[in-house]
Amino acid sequence: MPDVRLPDLGEVDEVTVVEWLKKEGETVAHGEDLVEVETEKTTFVIEAPQDGRLVQILKPQGEKARFDDLLARID
Repeated sequence: MPDVRLPDLGEVDEVTVVEWLKKEGETVAHGEDLVEVETEKTTFVIEAPQDGRLVQILKPQGEKARFDDLLARID
């Protein structure tokens, strides 16, 4: 099952999950905006790494994440 991981965002140590733009069970397309995260200075949007269905969100809104943390799974 493909993983959605927090990519390298440069000199960012930690982000906060602001909002999931898709819900569990919804289909996603490769490159589609999936989740919004923020640092102290800016906001980033993480895209879906492939087509599929968002089957599990592992970092809900308000949770912290670091580089390469598992955010969700796509089937």
